[in-house]
Amino acid sequence: MSRPWVFVLCFLLFSASGLGQSTADESQGMPALVAEVRQLREDLQTSSGYALKAQVLLYRPQAQQAAVARASKHLNDARASLAKTQERRRAVGSSLKRNQEPIDNAETAEISPMDRKQVQGESSRLKEELENLAAEEQLRTEQAKLGGLEDRVDRLEQVSDNPHETQMLTAIQ
Repeated sequence: MSRPWVFVLCFLLFSASGLGQSTADESQGMPALVAEVRQLREDLQTSSGYALKAQVLLYRPQAQQAAVARASKHLNDARASLAKTQERRRAVGSSLKRNQEPIDNAETAEISPMDRKQVQGESSRLKEELENLAAEEQLRTEQAKLGGLEDRVDRLEQVSDNPHETQMLTAIQ
């Protein structure tokens, strides 16, 4: 046989026996790898939990902002309705005043009993409407106050929640 063939044959024999054996370092390395994989799995689960908490913490202010926006819209609607009621009340008051003038000046002006009765009926109706508008105005005022208080409570709740959320987000990061 030629020399290169002997060298290749020896190399194959020795390398095959050497490949089948494992060293002490390799047998100790396997449990270390398993332990590291388990630790990585725990870290991944913990990280997923923190991500979920962060999503919840980020969603909460959005939900609170939506609630504040709804309360503000409700408050603005109540204020607009109050303004309309007040305007209507002023208009009915001036109509009533114009309607009362002929009756108050009955001595100076001649008003037929039929006209007087019609003016008095209209005046009664306007007075009743004025009373209803006053009650509605009171209700709208109370609704506006309630809306304002709800808006303030929502803002206070949002401010009181934010420091806690900031601490939680800092802890997560």
